[in-house]
Amino acid sequence: MKLITLIENELGSNPNLTCEFGFSIFIEDEDTNLIFDTGQSGIFVENIKKLGIDTKKIDKLIISHNHFDHGGGVKNYINFFGNNFSIYLNKKFFYKRYGFSKEYSRILGANFSEDFLKKKDVKINFITDHIHNISKNITIFTNFKNITNFENPNSTYFKKVENNFIFDDMSDELVLGLNTSKGYIILCGCSHFGIVNIVENIKLLTGKKIIGIIGGLHLSKASDERVKKVINYLKNENINYLALSHCTGEKTIEILKREGFTIISNHTGNILEL
Repeated sequence: MKLITLIENELGSNPNLTCEFGFSIFIEDEDTNLIFDTGQSGIFVENIKKLGIDTKKIDKLIISHNHFDHGGGVKNYINFFGNNFSIYLNKKFFYKRYGFSKEYSRILGANFSEDFLKKKDVKINFITDHIHNISKNITIFTNFKNITNFENPNSTYFKKVENNFIFDDMSDELVLGLNTSKGYIILCGCSHFGIVNIVENIKLLTGKKIIGIIGGLHLSKASDERVKKVINYLKNENINYLALSHCTGEKTIEILKREGFTIISNHTGNILEL
């Protein structure tokens, strides 16, 4: 299994690519080629072309959650490469998402709708169950249940259901489980529901030993206490393969390094062989 980070906050090993605040990663495996998340602006399509990825072989787009920096490239992808894929979304994906606080109010959602996908004749697969196999080695997990007592979701996140704004706990985020030659590794867009919650849910659903995490941990603005508890959990679970990026936070990554973890570079253009 090979993964290529198509876009992320920083440039990696290829200076000819473009970076932005967001996340997108390409997965090539024995029976499927897919893209997980699409970044913020759609500029990731230029990186796809520069990397020489054959989009005719890509049969799946998976969007982890309805935030602009993960689903913002869907329209550009379709406009450049067509609709020869299925898109995987949580059933609740199209609830409109907002951020509200005393300082700001803003739209957080991606810029495409269900109607847009239908007009473009894109096949939509809505995920409603907790666990959904999509290939020999790749599984989607979602609809997580709260297990920990320290990973409270961001209190500024809301979604509009009918005409009401309700708190968005982000439990409908999609996460991938990857059965690799190194062991079982999970791929997260942002881990909004809490990375410990996510790992514990997947352990309960599969009984598998998780050895690694790829993607964002959403700890850039987390309290020192929460970061410490997450790191202690990773130590206790012996989760050592960490290819972290995007919203994990530079401070968190530095603490992980001081605690003895090796952080694998996972920026725009970097390749992971699993």
